[in-house]
Amino acid sequence: MDRVKRAVVGAAAAVMLGVTSAASAQTGPVFVNGQAQVVPAFNVSSEWIRQRLWVETEFDSDGDGKRDRMHVDVTRPAQTGSEGLKVPVVYETSPYYAGTSGPTANLWDVNVELGAPPKPRTSQPAIPFNPNRTSISTSEVSTWVPRGFAVVHSESPGTGLSQGCPTVGGTNENDAPKAVVDWLNGRAKGYTTIDGTTEVKADWSTGKVGMTGTSYNGTLPISAATTGVDGLEAIIPIAPNTSYYHYYRSNGLVRNPGGWVGEDIDFLFDYINSGDTARRQFCIDTVREGLMKLRQDRVTGDYNDFWAGRDQLNQLSKVKAATLMAHAFNDWNVVPEHSVRIASALKGKVPLQQFYHQGGHGGAPPLGLRNRWFTRFLYGQQNGVENDPKAWVTREAAACPARTATVVGEQAGTATLTVGSTSQLQVGMTLTIPQAGTTTVTRAILAIPNATTVVLDSAVPGTVPAGAVVSIVCSTANPTPYGDYPNPAARAVELRPQAGGNTTGALSTVAAAGAARETVVDDVSCQPGSFVNGGPQRLLYATNVLTAPLHLSGTPRIKVRMAASKAAANLSVWLVALPFTPSVTCTSTTINTSHVITRGWADPQNRGAVSGGAPLVPGELVDVAFDLQPTDKVVLAGQQLALMVFSSDRLFTLRPQPGTAVTVDLAGTSLSLPVVGGSKTFLNATGGDEGTVGGTVPATLSLTLGAPASFGTFTPGRGQDYTASTDATVISTAGDATLSVADTGADPGYLVNGAFKLAQPLQGLGVVKTWSAPVSNEQVPITFKQAIGEQEPLRTGAYAKTLTFTLSTTSP
Repeated sequence: MDRVKRAVVGAAAAVMLGVTSAASAQTGPVFVNGQAQVVPAFNVSSEWIRQRLWVETEFDSDGDGKRDRMHVDVTRPAQTGSEGLKVPVVYETSPYYAGTSGPTANLWDVNVELGAPPKPRTSQPAIPFNPNRTSISTSEVSTWVPRGFAVVHSESPGTGLSQGCPTVGGTNENDAPKAVVDWLNGRAKGYTTIDGTTEVKADWSTGKVGMTGTSYNGTLPISAATTGVDGLEAIIPIAPNTSYYHYYRSNGLVRNPGGWVGEDIDFLFDYINSGDTARRQFCIDTVREGLMKLRQDRVTGDYNDFWAGRDQLNQLSKVKAATLMAHAFNDWNVVPEHSVRIASALKGKVPLQQFYHQGGHGGAPPLGLRNRWFTRFLYGQQNGVENDPKAWVTREAAACPARTATVVGEQAGTATLTVGSTSQLQVGMTLTIPQAGTTTVTRAILAIPNATTVVLDSAVPGTVPAGAVVSIVCSTANPTPYGDYPNPAARAVELRPQAGGNTTGALSTVAAAGAARETVVDDVSCQPGSFVNGGPQRLLYATNVLTAPLHLSGTPRIKVRMAASKAAANLSVWLVALPFTPSVTCTSTTINTSHVITRGWADPQNRGAVSGGAPLVPGELVDVAFDLQPTDKVVLAGQQLALMVFSSDRLFTLRPQPGTAVTVDLAGTSLSLPVVGGSKTFLNATGGDEGTVGGTVPATLSLTLGAPASFGTFTPGRGQDYTASTDATVISTAGDATLSVADTGADPGYLVNGAFKLAQPLQGLGVVKTWSAPVSNEQVPITFKQAIGEQEPLRTGAYAKTLTFTLSTTSP
């Protein structure tokens, strides 16, 4: 069903007489396929310029009557000093650089009754203070300085050698990195010492800044972006905590982050309070004792103005930084909703991509994605990242979509492979390449210049046999492109539990018959992974055994009609894949999450809201509805999808004494599940059936090209990059589609003028855009780039090339 059209890309070259003398060449960045490359002259660490300074902010958070100064270090290429080179900045800030308070022995005691005052907590030991530290961190340095960026670090307020108080989400955490960005743009002052007057200027900086970091360090790029500071062009937050309420509470319920049983925000204050000992007591008195312990509320779990002020979803109005958000679906420390909720709010507001993987806490996007992001928004290279897939998701190996190509002809010792079709391959991914015999090698895909050529980052040793199938294997380094997250083809399917949950009841699209009610008895002595397969403390409802894989993408939502035997009860829900092998002891604090799809928790007293709840009337039914954590997972054929409902979760909630009975009314309980393909796909996978009404859509692939792209006039003797643009209007009824541009003529990849061709290849060939769902009349911009060297000879006349534009599908 391919539709192929041809268009001409060209330019007329004018004649210029005369000679100009070239200035001395300055070392500069090098870009290949839209990514900054390692430049040997930048990659001499012994010559890097390293500076330490203090940047003055506009706030005084430690009450000493003077503006706080932030401790900053800089690492930059030597050429920013010797050649006057100006470079953009990759910036990471953190409260952790000076150390933390060590073992977590002084957490809150979670063995308390619900609604009872918490038992007192002992403070963490003081963090040693070292005023003689001469550097902050080396993170990011080896990645970005050799590629022509400076790397800047700073310590958060009240940590290390930065002045101020730690506030764990307070406004000074927004304004401290803002001051550093202002200094990089000449709007704030930096000093050589913490209390001196000798200024340091960032005259080597272009003023364009990108921030990144993981966990708390990933929160702070968003914090800075909420100020709308000019110069912060791009951020890559990795596993960011975007709401301290969502970190320490869930739907009105007191909850700890996974692995940190009993942690709350006042403990995190202790954990990072590493600043000058002379100001610590002021910070303890005003922030921890005078604010956090008074407002965090471990009794009701209510949302209040204290938590609202530490929720970045309320602070996004000024954000303008291009955002590449990264998170893991098995992150039970900073749960995935932290990124998903912010990304959802930023859609259509700023350039946005999302990257999600199946691991645990942390995990940066592949370097290729990060490099394209920073190269585009810090160096201004038009690499087309805005047209890249809006989301990248690491798929499980057992559910990996095919991304293969077949080698044409035997090829040996080459960095360029000829294949039958490159339509399933992507630049930046890692290609697994069979060799003669049984061995394989891997190489990164550097470029895809046309529909049959793959350029690798280095030559392949030995021989690649004709007919060998090369493949992109699903991994964190090789995520699967999505049109967006959630997968645009996901549709809500409402499932209902059937009687039998004390053993295993059914879970289907059919409502429960009669007025079935089933009861569990709370017992937090065992962690949930140990009783999935049976126990009085849980109800379990499962689908039929799947006959086909079931892809979930999005945020499930649960509604439970329930009653409790006491005025307060925890409510917990897990979604799992059966058979479930716990591989844990009863009181283990960890679990193999390979069969845990997602989880959620709520306080039935706060039903319908996250504040102002009311005690339960024992035996009286109430409706409790809440979201589970976002997910993107495939439940495999041969497995069952199961819903487990229980009360207290030993891994996450407070732990009241056993005995509270929780009764679930099945007629008022349902699960809304985001299924890729919707109800028909669900029923096909589970052996169900449904009536239909509808019409037929004919198979359609339509590609209409706009006006031919033209570079205009090339000027001989002048080094310059020229751009030319056209557009394509795409209609596709296929399950996926790929728009690509190829050059299959003479001298492929180069503009020609009779017997002459340009010295440098035409940029913009290869895959333009992919879709994972049907599309109608979408206008796709297509940009070509042609570099002309200062000393490149040009022949009078028109340089042009006929290109092939192809709209294809593998899922008609």
